[in-house]
Amino acid sequence: MEMRLAPQRRRRQQRRRRYTIIGVIVIILILVVGYFAAVNHPMSQARSNLTHSAKQAKQIRYVDHFYHVSNQHTYYALTGRNQDNQPVGVIQRKGSKKLTTVKLNHGLSAKDIRQSVKQNYQVKKITSLGLATYHNIPAWDVTFIDKQNNMNYVTYRFSDGKVLRSILNL
Repeated sequence: MEMRLAPQRRRRQQRRRRYTIIGVIVIILILVVGYFAAVNHPMSQARSNLTHSAKQAKQIRYVDHFYHVSNQHTYYALTGRNQDNQPVGVIQRKGSKKLTTVKLNHGLSAKDIRQSVKQNYQVKKITSLGLATYHNIPAWDVTFIDKQNNMNYVTYRFSDGKVLRSILNL
């Protein structure tokens, strides 16, 4: 009798270990997913609020991209299409209700700005790009790492691509 109980006891212990390991893995996965959801919540909330405000003000109908820029102030921006199916951008400073709307076909696109940065500087990687305002002028803010691994920052005027501000660590 005792011989028979020993293998059954071993199997029960192995099952318990297996269930314990699976339980720990499930708990770790839930914690990781919860962490990333909590970390991304402010950004997704900002996107949702700006999209709602811009659609309510009838400044944008469809949203293509969301941009986030932090320098002296934090700016959120959307690009997409308006009621007339024209490409537009909507910029909002964090904490403000004012929306600044620009027609994207009256200025430079994100692609144009990327090409300009790559032509004029020794870019290793563009880390961020976004619409913002600089002294109430719509502008593209670009942060990039150059070939010497230095972080650089350039602000281009939206309408003509003129450099309004640059912080270069050459």
